[in-house]
Amino acid sequence: MKLFIKVLALLVISVALPVQASDLQRCKVQNQYSFSACERLALSGNPEGQFGLGMLLLEGTGVKKDYRRSFELMYQASMQGHAAAQFQVGQAYVNGQGVERNFEEAYAWFLVSKENGNPIASRGIQFMESKNLIEKSRMDSITQRANDIYASTLNKKGFEYDDTESSQNVSGIAEYCDMVMPTVDSVITYKKYGKPQSEARQLMIGMTDQRAIKMMNGVINWVWSTDVSVSEMSRYFKKKCLRQSKEVSFIFP
Repeated sequence: MKLFIKVLALLVISVALPVQASDLQRCKVQNQYSFSACERLALSGNPEGQFGLGMLLLEGTGVKKDYRRSFELMYQASMQGHAAAQFQVGQAYVNGQGVERNFEEAYAWFLVSKENGNPIASRGIQFMESKNLIEKSRMDSITQRANDIYASTLNKKGFEYDDTESSQNVSGIAEYCDMVMPTVDSVITYKKYGKPQSEARQLMIGMTDQRAIKMMNGVINWVWSTDVSVSEMSRYFKKKCLRQSKEVSFIFP
């Protein structure tokens, strides 16, 4: 009965508080007068309102802090493709604010946020990597989780998710290595221009095949750990591929 009353009260509020034309602007200002505007937008399902109200509750601006409610609102906005909210969901998982701390889930959400155009997400990724909060052996699963999140959100701004993508069968080691090298070279390019591993891992967003994800993680880890000079990496890697060397075994099915 109490649950029914709460639901009914929420419905009454949403009817009694119609969205006003100025609500979006007032909500974005994020001051002590923004709460009502953000609340009206949030109740209407507007992702900007959900994000704005979530920030007010997170920081305690004009209202008592409520991490749990903030996380719920951020999550709702995130599932509509709101990149800034996706970053905040990741932050919540890092800090354990409103949700149980989970570094792997945080990293996955940062990947999704960055893919949807939020440059700040890179800082979250770099922070986690600098603190060794993610085990390299878990990166395949984390990347797959990021893909699953990305696939389930609306209004994607990055790569289109292709759930029909799969590995291609090729005949002959030379043909296989020729097919692999463009991908390897694209990763090497990131290293060549001083980009962090986290940016190279963005190449995996949209992948659905587990073997492809495993191969990409292997290539990235190899490029950033090998003593081979950047100028020689491509030639060296292909030579190892043609010999089916254990050093690059991660690229083979």
